[in-house]
Amino acid sequence: MHDKLEGEGRKNTAMFNTSAPGNNAFFENTTSQDQFPLVPIVVILSFLSLGTILGNSLVTVAILINPALHSVTYLSIFSLAIADLLAGTLAMPSYILKKFFLGDAADVIICDIFRFSYFLTGYASILSLSVISVERMMAVQCPLRYKTRLTHRRVVMGLLLAWFDSLLISSLPFVPWDSSLDKECNYNPTRWWSIVVIICNVIVPFIVIVVCYTYLYFTAKSHVRKILSDEFNYSRGNGGVNRLRHASERRASMTILIVIGVFVASWLPSCFYYFLQTTCSQCFSEAFKPMQSTFNALVKMLTFTSSFVNPLIYCWRSKHFRSAFLRIFRRLFGRYSRVHRGDSTIERATYAQGSMVNQAVDAFNTRTKEQKYVPKSEGQQTGQV
Repeated sequence: MHDKLEGEGRKNTAMFNTSAPGNNAFFENTTSQDQFPLVPIVVILSFLSLGTILGNSLVTVAILINPALHSVTYLSIFSLAIADLLAGTLAMPSYILKKFFLGDAADVIICDIFRFSYFLTGYASILSLSVISVERMMAVQCPLRYKTRLTHRRVVMGLLLAWFDSLLISSLPFVPWDSSLDKECNYNPTRWWSIVVIICNVIVPFIVIVVCYTYLYFTAKSHVRKILSDEFNYSRGNGGVNRLRHASERRASMTILIVIGVFVASWLPSCFYYFLQTTCSQCFSEAFKPMQSTFNALVKMLTFTSSFVNPLIYCWRSKHFRSAFLRIFRRLFGRYSRVHRGDSTIERATYAQGSMVNQAVDAFNTRTKEQKYVPKSEGQQTGQV
């Protein structure tokens, strides 16, 4: 009996302690030694999830309904918003549920959903940002040929390839490459997969982003100097148009740069920590193990912050997004107020109609009691007698 209870205890401990060899340490859950602050983390993640869903839903609807947001730049922002929306609807809620024991079968499904959606949305986001960076560089590099070289079709094809790559790479850990791993769920990234993916889907896109925005920075500086030196040689109309065009391009590029900066600040600690967990497990001392689950949760919350903040950046920096958001709110609240006014009108009409009927019945009863009202048929019968 004692051996049976001891075996059950080891089984339950294994359910909550997933620090399997190699890369699974990054996904570790609560252990018996770790004082995991479950309630504050669940509250914060729930807030981030709800805000991410609402904000990115507004962004996607705004891009769809506003013609000013149908340019190629906003196609990439739409792709990024879809990735953030998936993070809010799949990755964050599944990570919250992962902190609770719901049974063996349910825990495996939730673990698979979280790991797959976490990697999918992260890789789709960074590849979408790479497409945006290349698009911004081409817009500044060759503004006259920009619209003919970078068409909607080409940008959509690039984004579809980015999503296909993210979907394919994120699906590979479902293949049982190494059966010796202590499996918490069916989704088990191997060491070689982790290293290849970090290099190809994180480091390479990051280098592309840095190169594009370094070029943008020096090009913008040269454009500013040229505008300042040549503005008196232009006519007033042409000079104004050129200044407005360059100012608009700089503002759009700065907005995307802020989004990229937030993304890098949110994901770089996670990628670096994950890379160390995968390649150098001995770099972490025994003293780190009691706080490992809490640190994992904080790192993941930092990555989720990027999806939450992006709609706020768009609203702050873009007047097109602000006007689209206002249109959406006006439609929603206008429809609600019309329905509310319609219900109130029906209620008032019903009440007034009821009041008139009641008044007529009271008057009839009063006249009948006072015998001031004689039915017509009775009057005719009385006259005949």
